[in-house]
Amino acid sequence: MILQHFKEGELYFDDELTKNAWESNQKLNPMALSPTPALNIKEYTRYFQIDLVVPGLTHEDLNIYLAENMLVLQYEGNPTAFESVLTQRNWRQEFKSLPFVRQIPVFPDMVQIDQMQVGSANGVVSIRLPKTEALSGKVAPIMPFSNN
Repeated sequence: MILQHFKEGELYFDDELTKNAWESNQKLNPMALSPTPALNIKEYTRYFQIDLVVPGLTHEDLNIYLAENMLVLQYEGNPTAFESVLTQRNWRQEFKSLPFVRQIPVFPDMVQIDQMQVGSANGVVSIRLPKTEALSGKVAPIMPFSNN
């Protein structure tokens, strides 16, 4: 039986073969470069829709708010996600939900922030922002959001 010992984020192995296999896997399957989830912004005749891909999370897990003309999408992580090695062992872990913040500039004269609708399904959080009366039924003359 091969035992792995954990100590403050470090991993120790009882044998050299397991250590070499672990290091090879890390080189072949590196962690993602950015924990920031991908998003799409679509324009419809009466509203804009922002879809944020967050596998394993729902809109209730996120903090979604407006601050200084920025739509902020924030996930702080799960502080209880770490389990003791005695109760959980990950044989392979290729993903996990890391804390992130996405800030999207919003033109308040183009959208009705107070009418924002938020929902989620299948790992996608959808935010619907209705257009203002002046813009409803028309195509926006400029992009009301920035893709940052």
